[in-house]
Amino acid sequence: MPEGPAADSFKYALNPELLKLYGAVFVGYVVLKETMFWSKFVVDVEPFQTLLELPFLLCGTALVVGGLVGSLHRILSDTASSGQR
Repeated sequence: MPEGPAADSFKYALNPELLKLYGAVFVGYVVLKETMFWSKFVVDVEPFQTLLELPFLLCGTALVVGGLVGSLHRILSDTASSGQR
């Protein structure tokens, strides 16, 4: 197994907790993109299209923002705890 700072960085970036947060960001992004694409095929009238899209857009946005904030919090809390040692 390789040793060194680059290997340590990859080990940290690919730990299971961070992978879950990366997955949340990716799923949220996919939900946002696919909702805007598929909603025009389901309902073509504008006020109803927006009402159909809204819950999915809010869910996708929550996943993206939550994943990014969670990743940032995890990284900063690990950095702060390693600085106190």
